[in-house]
This record gives sequence, structure tokens and C-alpha cells, in this order.
Amino acid sequence: MEKHDAPSMIVVMGVTGAGKSFFINQLAGRQLAKEGSDLDSCTQGCQLLPITLGHSKVMMIDTPGFDDTQRTDSEILTEIARILSAQYDLGVELKGVIYIHRITDIRYGRAAVKTFEIFKKICGQTALNNVLLVTSRWTEVDPTTGAERERQLKDKFWAYMLGHGSNMSRFHGDRPSAVSLVSQLLQKDTVVLQLQKELVDEGKQLEDTMAGAYVSNNLEKLKQQYQDELASLERLKQDLRDNERAMKRQIQRDWQVESARLKQIQNEQVSLQQAVGVEVRQEIQKKRSGLTKVLPYVPAVVSILAAFVGIPPGVTEIFTSWFADFGGNFDMSEIFAF
Repeated sequence: MEKHDAPSMIVVMGVTGAGKSFFINQLAGRQLAKEGSDLDSCTQGCQLLPITLGHSKVMMIDTPGFDDTQRTDSEILTEIARILSAQYDLGVELKGVIYIHRITDIRYGRAAVKTFEIFKKICGQTALNNVLLVTSRWTEVDPTTGAERERQLKDKFWAYMLGHGSNMSRFHGDRPSAVSLVSQLLQKDTVVLQLQKELVDEGKQLEDTMAGAYVSNNLEKLKQQYQDELASLERLKQDLRDNERAMKRQIQRDWQVESARLKQIQNEQVSLQQAVGVEVRQEIQKKRSGLTKVLPYVPAVVSILAAFVGIPPGVTEIFTSWFADFGGNFDMSEIFAF
């Protein structure tokens, strides 16, 4: 399999509602990713969106935020970890990571702090030159107010990453702006992220990586909180008199709710105890052996990546165009059979 004219990859991250899917759609010049109209998460899982920019083929990875309304941090981190491990193991060039932040946000809230901390730990210091910090939604804010918030991001929240090689830019909400931003990363050398080194090169379990340890620590704090609440409810239940049956029933319902939350936290902690890099490599080897025929490099890579990331049905024609460059007609159902 030849790597001639192989596509590179760029990952897009940020809190829910930052405009990640909108950014990718503007880059493509049409709607490839489903966009949300509110702050509920629209991107439920990571998605691979192929885009052609001039002579460059780029696989954009759209990710859900770590403040997702329906999925846990451990689920999202595991999914991102699997995709990055697969990309690294397959030899696909990662050009960088784009982090999008709403300039309309009045303050840097808890969700933004958490998401950005996980993001930093996924990237690691040595990869910061390939990180682009982007502010969005400039048409929805007064220019003076936006500039002041931008200064605060630069001088405080993003200062460390900017001081270690990352760049900061504005996304103006149109295709030329999106193309300009992505072009900055396409000119850079390939990068390997901290999470990839830890999972693939060092074979660590996810909970032992920098990003995984941060998520695990947050889970431990929640676990202690729920355990304390359960103990408090148990003491209250014991102190109630026999004639206070209605109160006892309410306490029992509260106890069941807290018990379910505690169980979920425990399950999340177990999910982080995975050697993701090792598992992904084994899955890739199995999928390679299961290919029904020898494919050129790009169709083979896309076929395998499809097992780790969602591929919307609307992008099939783009992949067909890409694969045609290799001098053959490929059955798309066969490509995505895995």
C-alpha cells in the first residue's frame, strides 16, 4: 500500500456549543456535520469528515465537548483515545489540534476550565506548536467587549500554551476564515500528542495517562461526595420515628438515586482501566487480516478508521472522489464493512 497523496488529520475540540461542527461545515463549504441550535450537545460521538483544500486531503475529527449533556467524560476521553491511537498506529499524519472557544462567554466557566485542562493534557507540552486556539461567534458580540475577553484569554487562561508555541486566532464565521486557520496547521510538521505517546509508545492504561488521571481524580471527588450523601441519608433514616413514613419513603428514593450515581462513577472508573493503545493495535491487526482484498493505502486506512470513528453517510461521495485518484473503483459498502 502506497502513502502517495495520503490525507492528513486535524482534530477539533472545545466545549458544547462552541461551534466545532459549524466551523467544519464552513471549511467544507457545505453541511457535512450536524449542527446544534442550542447548548445541548449535537455531536454525540466523534465523527470523521473528509475535506479537500486545493491539493490537500484532510480528515477533520469533530468531537463532543467534555461538558456533554448525555455522555460522561470517561466515555468521551476513551473514544478520543481510541481514535488517536488508531491514527498513530496506522501512520496517518496528525497536523494538529484546533480548540474553539465562544467569545460570547461572559466568564470562563467551570465546564470550559475542565474541558481545557483535559485538552492540555491530551496534547502535552511538546505538541503545543501544533495547537491553534480559536475564538468563535464574533458577530454576536460588541467588538470592544470581544477584544477585552480575547485579552483575558491571552493573558490568563491561554497564557501558558501561547507561551509554549501555540497560536491564537479568530474565526470570523465564513469559509475563507476557516480555510486560513486550517492552512496554518497544514504547513506544520506532523505531531505526536502526549496521550498518543502514553497509550501507544508506553502502553499505559488510560487512567495512568495525564488526561486519564485528571478525569479519574474528578471521578474520585464525585465518588466521595456521593458516599457522604448516602451516609447522611442513612443516618437521617435511622433517626426518623416510625410514624414519619412519608419522610422515610422520600429518603429511600433519594438513597436509590445517590446509589445509582455512585454505581455510575464506579463503572466510569473501571472504564479508564484500559490499555487503549494495546487494544487498538490488536483490533487493527485483526481488521487488516479481515480485509477481503488488498486495498491501496488510503482506502485501507479509511476502512480501518471507520471502526473507531463515526462517518456520516453524506460524505460517501467525497471518499469516492478521493479513492478514484488511486485508479480504481471501490465498493463503498466493502470499504465501510468494518
